Amino acid sequence: MKLKNKLRNKHTGFLKNGRHFLIALAFGFVVAACQDVKRPQMPANLIAQDSMVSILVDAYMINAARSIDNRIIVNKGVLLDSILYSKHHIDSLQFAQSNAYYASDLDIYKKLFLKVEEKLKIEKTKKDTLYAQYKRAKELQRINDSVKGARLDSLQDIYPKIKRDSIKQILKAALQKKDTILITKPSKQ
Repeated sequence: MKLKNKLRNKHTGFLKNGRHFLIALAFGFVVAACQDVKRPQMPANLIAQDSMVSILVDAYMINAARSIDNRIIVNKGVLLDSILYSKHHIDSLQFAQSNAYYASDLDIYKKLFLKVEEKLKIEKTKKDTLYAQYKRAKELQRINDSVKGARLDSLQDIYPKIKRDSIKQILKAALQKKDTILITKPSKQ
């Protein structure tokens, strides 16, 4: 009996204390409020998962383009969202509803984003490869230009008196001499 009274006094003392009562009440409201979350219904024009992945990939590429230099895009009047919607033949409402539906199931949404991540990695690899090839071609062009310039300069050092035009003149003179020699030579009879 004494033990029951001690426990009862302890519990009533706990609830009489104002702070503990407010904490318990707030916790009860939070638990009750979280119980009534409704998931969105499947929209009639739901975008297929594969299409949603490609749309999200394009959306991330567009956002990356915006973050690099948005002034050019704004100055040219390019509406990137409109391009995205027209490319995939959807509208903004259809995208928002489909995105909300997929986001309500975290397992499906996680799978979508894993596919998006894979595709973005593939795109990055392609772009990096193309950029490396471009840089290599530029470097080879620079080397070829410097070698060509070095050859002409080194020939000028060895033969400073000979110029391109003078070589043509020497060849012309030699051909004219040959013609005059043939004309003046008596023929054997």
